[in-house]
Amino acid sequence: MSIHATLGIQFPDRSISACYVHCDGASMKPRIQSFLEEKTTTGLAVLIAEAQGKGGMWSFYCPACDGTSESVTDFLDDDSPYVIDDENWDDCHFGATYRYLVDYETSNVRETGKRRK
Repeated sequence: MSIHATLGIQFPDRSISACYVHCDGASMKPRIQSFLEEKTTTGLAVLIAEAQGKGGMWSFYCPACDGTSESVTDFLDDDSPYVIDDENWDDCHFGATYRYLVDYETSNVRETGKRRK
């Protein structure tokens, strides 16, 4: 069963850039932290922008199924872009029950779960 989430980054000016994540929303925080250690907040911002153009992510930074040590992110590859930002961050995107917001400057991950609106 999929647990949907939103993954975003908040910039110093308080603006938010975020995307929808279809699978594994309840277990993303450790993967977000690992991603940030390896790729930085700028890397996350770039990944989110790519996901927005493809409708979101299927899964975020999960261990590869082929047994390699590299984690992968899969995109939805939807025909319609789906952008989450500071204006619609509080909306319930496709029933997403978990929200993860990363502070661009500090890399701190704020998590809220079991959310319904």
